[in-house]
Amino acid sequence: MYPWLNAALYPLQSQSLMYCAIPKIASKTLVSLMMYVFVRDIITHLDNNSTNINIKRIRPEQLIDIPKLINQLQKNGITITNTKESTSFSSLLKTYLHLLRFERVSSTSPSLYFNPWRLNIKDIFHSFDFKSISNLSDIFSPSFTRALFVRHPFERLASAYKERIATLAKDRIQPETHYDNVRKVICRRYTHPDWIPGPLKEEHPCEYSIPPFKHFVEFILMNTGTYSGVTQMDGHWQPYTVVCQVCKFKYNFIGKYETFDNDFNSLLKRLNVSEWNNEKRRGASGHKTWDYQQLFSSLPDNLICRLKRLYNDDLQLFNYRIEDYVNRTTLIC
Repeated sequence: MYPWLNAALYPLQSQSLMYCAIPKIASKTLVSLMMYVFVRDIITHLDNNSTNINIKRIRPEQLIDIPKLINQLQKNGITITNTKESTSFSSLLKTYLHLLRFERVSSTSPSLYFNPWRLNIKDIFHSFDFKSISNLSDIFSPSFTRALFVRHPFERLASAYKERIATLAKDRIQPETHYDNVRKVICRRYTHPDWIPGPLKEEHPCEYSIPPFKHFVEFILMNTGTYSGVTQMDGHWQPYTVVCQVCKFKYNFIGKYETFDNDFNSLLKRLNVSEWNNEKRRGASGHKTWDYQQLFSSLPDNLICRLKRLYNDDLQLFNYRIEDYVNRTTLIC
């Protein structure tokens, strides 16, 4: 088993479905949907069995680690239960369902910014662990849905740069310490490699500096000459054919970011989910294709060709063309 694969795969055995989550391809929305269906099916099971378990008696090793869920939500400023009152397992889960569906705790509460990646999802929802599947052959059966959403790899890369590298800490909705550090590493490597603090111990110029897209691309291409190097890449810019082992799992439900609304609605129907909040894609940046195309216009041919080689399988398997982002008649790779 590839070490990163367990983190990406979300099996829903009650629905005979597995989804592979790829960063920068509406994964916040799709992971929220997977959690919603998982919790909904638990509630249906409880209701059908007329079971009502008090939250104070629920054991962490059961279906959901309730104390951990409550704790991690509270760390993100979200309270879904009044701990001073007795709260049933079922009612707590229904409140969580409302949060997942509408990004608010109740119909009268204010809207919240809910990022599912801020939770240790597989520690809370034990059945989401790929290792929990008792019979792996079930996943490869024709009746099992293996779902994947893809996006033009160049747009995905540009989006990762805009949101993870080209955004300063003060402008983020939530802290991203790791990517703030990556930004500084890129800046120090390519822009200020020889900087030495003076006697006044001035602040490093990279503290609030955004590296150009060219330097970001040079940085992410380091060590990608081998497959082993590619497997060590950050998931936000690692080829998704690698992230999700596309050739191994032979996905049979493939949605595209470019036709997300229609494809997502098809997935909602497949999972029998109605009344989902489709007003906006969760975590959508608002950047347009033109914004991303401008970034690639600044790159020299040799970097474009190296990116083409890195993302060749993503491009070829899902019918994407580099010409949609790079319009150079003289480009030869």
